[in-house]
Amino acid sequence: MSAYLEIGLFLIGLAFGSFLNVITLRYSPQEGFYHKKHYLGRSHCPHCQRNLMWYELVPLFSYVFLKGKCRSCQTKLTIQYPLVELASGLIFVFVPIVLRGLFLSLSPNILVLIATSSVIWITAFMFMLAMLVIDWRHYIIPNSVSLTLFIVALIWIIVGQYNGAFSSIYGASFLKQFAAIFPQFSSQILNHLAGAFLGLLFFLGIFVFSKGRAMGMGDVKLMGVLGLLFGWPDTLIVMLLSFIIGALTSVFLMARGKKKITDKIPFGPFIVISAAIVFFFGAGLMSAYFGIIGM
Repeated sequence: MSAYLEIGLFLIGLAFGSFLNVITLRYSPQEGFYHKKHYLGRSHCPHCQRNLMWYELVPLFSYVFLKGKCRSCQTKLTIQYPLVELASGLIFVFVPIVLRGLFLSLSPNILVLIATSSVIWITAFMFMLAMLVIDWRHYIIPNSVSLTLFIVALIWIIVGQYNGAFSSIYGASFLKQFAAIFPQFSSQILNHLAGAFLGLLFFLGIFVFSKGRAMGMGDVKLMGVLGLLFGWPDTLIVMLLSFIIGALTSVFLMARGKKKITDKIPFGPFIVISAAIVFFFGAGLMSAYFGIIGM
């Protein structure tokens, strides 16, 4: 992609990230994700309720210009604002770059293929980002968002089957050549169904045996949906990473005195972060792993 296109995508991503901040900060479990209250009305300071001026709404730059504080009441604003906006901007830029590398072997209609696939995966990551924020703030994964991701996953399977995405030499696996290490099913559709069942059944087993103490039902649904989206064997790596990242984060928070061993820690964010790692760095991660163990 040209530098101008990347800058344009980044700015569009910042705008979407700003809108995502509005939705997730206004979200309440009682009203649901798609309640009109979360989308309508002017933006205002969550502390003094003053309506914000246009120059206070410029994504990323307003937070830096205002030094992370409300201009009126000087209350410190949540770091969520710039982090979500930056993450969204990077998603818009790097999703097409990853997909271009994945489909490089498919010369016919590659631009159309990258464009359609990018729209699907950017949409998926924006909803995953919303899930991450909501689960971290409210310890809940909205069923409506999981259902939306399920629809996105179905669209990806249908589009990937008919636009040639699954004809890539890597079979649309973000592990690329390392996917060949794992047993493969006879079709990419079966690979995606296998990913869904793997994620759903494994996490459901943990939920049942722990009686809901190790993870919630929302985590089970999320892993099933992402299993359908990523397919086999990518889903297996997402699952393994989620437990590793979850364990390391929990130890870090307890060492810092932020959490106790009896405190709840939402698991959804670890699943989403792991999914992002597999999408953006899956092949590189596998290469580094086999390099460490000397294979």
